[in-house]
Amino acid sequence: MKTYFETTNAHRTLINLVLSLCITFSTLYTVSGQEKRIYHHDYLLPGKGKSMVEFYSGIPYVAVAQYGYGISNKVSLGIFYGYTPFEKGYGLRLKAIIAQPSASFRLNVKSTFIYYPGVKSEDGEPWVLSWPTLNGDLKLKNGARVWAGVGLIGAACVEYLFKPGGHADEPGHPPGHQGAVGEKDMLMFFNTFQLGYSKPISSNWSFVAEVAPVMEGFKLKSPNGFLDAFPVIVTVGLSCSL
Repeated sequence: MKTYFETTNAHRTLINLVLSLCITFSTLYTVSGQEKRIYHHDYLLPGKGKSMVEFYSGIPYVAVAQYGYGISNKVSLGIFYGYTPFEKGYGLRLKAIIAQPSASFRLNVKSTFIYYPGVKSEDGEPWVLSWPTLNGDLKLKNGARVWAGVGLIGAACVEYLFKPGGHADEPGHPPGHQGAVGEKDMLMFFNTFQLGYSKPISSNWSFVAEVAPVMEGFKLKSPNGFLDAFPVIVTVGLSCSL
């Protein structure tokens, strides 16, 4: 699954893009904050029967677009599209509040499922990835929210899942590996620890940022294959309730 960076130049370009977005949003945010008006837009859920669109950039994705629909006031289901310089992904994203012991604190789950067609990878193999997370979300007096949580990433070759042993002795799977590969190269698991921040910038828009190091237990994942050059998922963007 070719979602890592193949060249140093591409790596630097994405890092610079994310930093530019952070600076831009921070500047806009500082200006708008001078009005001292507090908004209470919820970045997470649109509400029952309502819709939300989200636009993000970061690492490994240069561009992400998502549309979500509120099944209830505590659950939404969305469709997802993301693009990197080397790969594109399509998927679904479920978001739900599972507990809210107070008006300012809640527990939520966000579960993303992504399909990678593999059209630009070295071997052309399609892959799938699942990333469920559990987060504790605290609302501040100024309307902003901060959260921290844990997650689990599972990634697998589609043919491996439905045709066991299909690539057990073939070279070049997945992209980024050399020589023959085994089961551990076709089915991978990592854990994440994410920190996030959101701030309403109007009654319908929120700025959202999240950083999620990709771990192997208590250390950053080893430099091979998935997210090779920079084992951290960075998301910066906007959510809008329609």
